[in-house]
Amino acid sequence: MHFEYRRIVGAPISTVWATLIDLTAMEPHLPGTAKVVSTGSNSYRVSMKISMGFLRPTVNADAQLSDVELHQSFTINLSGKSMGAGVAGSAEVTLSTLPADEGTTRVAMAGTVETSGLLKKISDSKVEAAVSSFLDSYFASVEKAASSL
Repeated sequence: MHFEYRRIVGAPISTVWATLIDLTAMEPHLPGTAKVVSTGSNSYRVSMKISMGFLRPTVNADAQLSDVELHQSFTINLSGKSMGAGVAGSAEVTLSTLPADEGTTRVAMAGTVETSGLLKKISDSKVEAAVSSFLDSYFASVEKAASSL
């Protein structure tokens, strides 16, 4: 499934960049008690519980960053598994400052997501909605933190 995500984030580009690249800056914006651990150069593992009805499985996802251009762009490759389901994908992430406001950042992501196991039974539109909802929540947290600085 192909997806695109765009958002204007009310935070400077350096702040948004840090929350996408720096593990300690990223962790507070993830839901619940998520943990992010470095697994090598430009790679990390995220472990977090997600709500799926009455279930709260722990999802472990491995991420690898490549083509990193400081404060501009990178590619992320992601794969994760939990309870007989899996997800894998990649996205090109691009950041830019709005010409009229250096305190605001335009985030653009475009990529693909593939599901396996139990997730194969969920429609692409629901998977895309879940990805968008997660990203909206993440960047809303970034904005809230940036406004309190």
